[in-house]
Amino acid sequence: MDKKITLKGKKIPKFKSYEEEADFWDTHSPLDYGTWKEVKLEFAKPLEHILGVRMDGKTLTQLTKLGSEMGIGPSTLVRMWIMEKLKLLLRKSKQSETSSQAILHQVKKPKKFWKKLKKP
Repeated sequence: MDKKITLKGKKIPKFKSYEEEADFWDTHSPLDYGTWKEVKLEFAKPLEHILGVRMDGKTLTQLTKLGSEMGIGPSTLVRMWIMEKLKLLLRKSKQSETSSQAILHQVKKPKKFWKKLKKP
């Protein structure tokens, strides 16, 4: 589906009202107007598992406010942060041992782990 199909058509007229525009599109095809090209759509897989996390109301309010400013919900914001942190941990662990062993080792010694993460 990488082929580009471009249809150049007539110019869309100006309308005096929404009703006039609606009447126009009821009797005309959008493909006859403007420029169109074929695109490929990919849909993300739906998430299968739910992880419940308990937190106080103040934290949830802060997450909701931050998420709202970004145009997302609090659970999406937290999920993004978790994925970022997980990628960071996995990247750091690939430099030494196997992933799960390195992460477990780092978590057992948190002070050393956090100092190591702060270094660029």
